[in-house]
Amino acid sequence: MGKLIKTDHVSIIKNHKVDVVFIAMHGPNGEDGTIQGFLELIGVPYTGSGILASALGMDKISSRKLFTQAGLKVPEYLVLQKDDSPQIVWKKFKPPVFVKPHNQGSSVGTTLVKEKNKLRDALNLAFDFSHLALAEEFLDGIEITCPILGNNKPKALPVVEIVPKRDFFDYKAKYNDKLCDEIVPARISKALTKKAQQIALTAYQSLGCSGFGRVDMIAKGNNIYVLEVNTIPGLTPVSLFPKSAVAAGISYPELLDKIVMFALSK
Repeated sequence: MGKLIKTDHVSIIKNHKVDVVFIAMHGPNGEDGTIQGFLELIGVPYTGSGILASALGMDKISSRKLFTQAGLKVPEYLVLQKDDSPQIVWKKFKPPVFVKPHNQGSSVGTTLVKEKNKLRDALNLAFDFSHLALAEEFLDGIEITCPILGNNKPKALPVVEIVPKRDFFDYKAKYNDKLCDEIVPARISKALTKKAQQIALTAYQSLGCSGFGRVDMIAKGNNIYVLEVNTIPGLTPVSLFPKSAVAAGISYPELLDKIVMFALSK
């Protein structure tokens, strides 16, 4: 999770005549437009998407509305407030169902509810992180993700298939490659791969993203469902983006150079 920068940090950035800030913070303050807005105010270039795209990427409700307007498929979902009865979820869905905070990343606060009597606990957890929660249909398909590089003319990198060894690709699995298998390229047809890459590009552009990002999706049959756009995807040695880049012939240092150059050319 990102931390708000204090006044003395502003002086440090200005005194060192920083050329570009490489943002590597996740969650609130880091990838929701906060640090981006701060850097805009002091006139320092930064990596990744701008204020609006970053905020939209963190907001699962607003982003899905934009995906739908762009003609993309998203899972069926229901928005809940704290005083809503859990029973409205079961009027729309059957278990299992995902419960998520509406504005968190890395699957923080997310639960896969398999039994009806576990729903209240899942909602309480989601509300610990957000004033709104999403109940989302469980799609029994292939979990895939597609990294994107670029500003005005972005390009899609190889699609990665995610095979969790747990119930789903949760927070722990995202930072421990022993908890899931990540297959590059994904074991889907060439036609479906091309379709997924085009959908990922459309999702990326529908939010106005720039620099780099990663689009999470579910492939079910010939359909691709967009889950979210990660505007600051993980770049650790076990992260999905660098693995896809390597498959595209882009080394880790080259990837970082590209991200910085896209920041300077915005």
